[in-house]
Amino acid sequence: MNYFAFSGLVNFIACAFLGVFVFNQNRKNPQNISYFILNVSVAVYSIGYFLWQIDYLGESVIWFKVLVAGIILINPSYLLFVFIFLNIIRKKTPTLLVIALVNIFFIAACVKESLWSGFVPKFGLGLWPVPSRLFSLYLVFWAFQCLYGFYYLGKNLRVGSHKRRLQIRYFTIAAFVGFIGGATNWPMWYGLYFPPYPNILISLYIAIVAYAIVRHELMDIEIIVKRSIVFAGLFFVLYSVFSLIVYISSLSYVRFTDNRFVSIIPSVIIIIIMFRPLEKYLIKITDNYLFQKRYDYKVLLRSFTNNLLSIMDLKKLIITAEEQITSIVRISNAAILVYDRHTDIFSLFAGAGDLKNKAFTLKNTAELWDYILRKDAYAVISSENKERDDIPVILVDLIKSLNSSLIIPLIYQNDVLGILSLGMKLSDEEYSQEDIDILVPVSITLSIAIANAKLFEQLSETQAQAAQREKMAVVGTLSAGINHEICNPLGIIRGQCEAFMLNYQGGFYKNKSDKELLTRSLEIMTKVIRETERASSITQKLSSFAKPSKGQMSASVSIKKELKEVIALVEHELKISNIELKDNVPDDLPRITIDTKQLQEILFNLISNAAQAIVENGEIEISGTYDADKVTIRISDNGPGIREEILKKIFEPFFTTKDPGKGTGLGLFIVKQIIEKNSGIITVNSETGKGTVFLVMFPFVEGA
Repeated sequence: MNYFAFSGLVNFIACAFLGVFVFNQNRKNPQNISYFILNVSVAVYSIGYFLWQIDYLGESVIWFKVLVAGIILINPSYLLFVFIFLNIIRKKTPTLLVIALVNIFFIAACVKESLWSGFVPKFGLGLWPVPSRLFSLYLVFWAFQCLYGFYYLGKNLRVGSHKRRLQIRYFTIAAFVGFIGGATNWPMWYGLYFPPYPNILISLYIAIVAYAIVRHELMDIEIIVKRSIVFAGLFFVLYSVFSLIVYISSLSYVRFTDNRFVSIIPSVIIIIIMFRPLEKYLIKITDNYLFQKRYDYKVLLRSFTNNLLSIMDLKKLIITAEEQITSIVRISNAAILVYDRHTDIFSLFAGAGDLKNKAFTLKNTAELWDYILRKDAYAVISSENKERDDIPVILVDLIKSLNSSLIIPLIYQNDVLGILSLGMKLSDEEYSQEDIDILVPVSITLSIAIANAKLFEQLSETQAQAAQREKMAVVGTLSAGINHEICNPLGIIRGQCEAFMLNYQGGFYKNKSDKELLTRSLEIMTKVIRETERASSITQKLSSFAKPSKGQMSASVSIKKELKEVIALVEHELKISNIELKDNVPDDLPRITIDTKQLQEILFNLISNAAQAIVENGEIEISGTYDADKVTIRISDNGPGIREEILKKIFEPFFTTKDPGKGTGLGLFIVKQIIEKNSGIITVNSETGKGTVFLVMFPFVEGA
């Protein structure tokens, strides 16, 4: 048996089996009947093809007539099925009758052998017919019938329900594959070297239709029959595999014995050993791809409970939730919209599939809000009820925009937090009530996690505001010193200008030449510019320090440079208190990655704390060192030190030893938070009566 004969046999068995199977499910249904007729036509063609190729009986012409008759029958049968399938059979009956009459004419021509003028060997692939002009005319008519059916299938691809559109799509693909497989025989008729190896694609057409029958109830057959089709598929696969094993084994062992039956014994042993493992493997593959196993809801719930509830960053939480749902439930797309009560808008935080990186917002309405809350805290909307009248138009628009098959609002303690949108399953199954019973508890877990993350976000915002208030309080404390730094240059400016004006009005410059007046004016303007720059510099530094940090990471920051900025702010206050500040930070200290304002805030707080501890007549020293992987900033003072019981609490929020109203107790707490956020470490050592040392360590920028 050659390959072409084998392809014909496989196609015959597949078509005959599925045709009879579908017909027996409902013998009165016109769609089942038309499908049976179509499969019988393909089976006639396939059995004729098989017998023509093997030609054991020397009657190849007879079998070739059967083959061609099957070809001619396929197209009107195909159109009959399409017109019934699309519910347009009544309208198309006259056209179909005309097409049937034309095909009957060509069948008669086939019987009389008018479609070919004999057989000749071609390309070492056996005898092939020499087509007549009448056959060429038929080939044009054959192509017309194919395209005519595809035209109506294409018109209806976007018509009807979701399930109906899938049914049409699958049959269109199946028919296209089948016709392409059969059409590969035509080149050989015309002497073109194109061996029809794709002829076996007709079996793929059968497989696709079988999939549509099981998955999308193409013939209204209950899902319970799916195991029958699974084992039919197993039969064909096992038949092919075992036939190959037997053939190879026979070739191998016949060399050692003349008895053909003895040579088959090893093959039988191999078949017995492989049968069960191969069967189990194929069943597993079939379940995973043709009949997708239900996802493990325990894995989904455990994943949400263990992972999501510990994530406090809202954006990271939403992305993680979307990724886990998409992978575990195995869906085409997913989206999580988070509700902002301040703007009254639902915003897309994370999307998968065709929604990835897509921007989408949904304005809340009273109608939408009432619909969500009136469903006992959950509003579940599947693709089956998209057209229901009680669903708000805005929600229908959301379903279409996100290509949703299931929408579940995220609600916690009657507070709407967002919307969970799930697309179609990769298996093309509809969401069942069992799915909803699993996914609603998942949505509750997600809602709790979102509520926790939002609460943490609000707390962080409150801490940031408290930190800013602490900073502004310190700025207020510095105002006296800053006032002195600004008033001095302003006083000089005013004095110079007033002296010039009084001298001019008093006639002091009466005998001076224009050149002397100009020289004097230039001297005064030079001093004014210098003192103005001095005042401007100090105000800019104060303003820059007082602004909230945006938390943006710079490429690299010089500790020495930022220290100078901070020293400019505090040096006058330190001078008033007779505190000497020593800057021993080397210029070549490696740079670190941190927001400049955050680094300034760290240094400012630590220097200010040291100054407040000394009170007056003391010394603060700042130095810096580095080793293989980190930079260390050392800030020491010779103040009274910190008692051991207090030292353990200095980084706790709201802990302070200052008098009421003079400190919030957040300074060192915020410093520690900023340092750790930037992958740094802060430690403190103190000895009563000798002073305190703070060590701040950061990883440094390589090559800086």
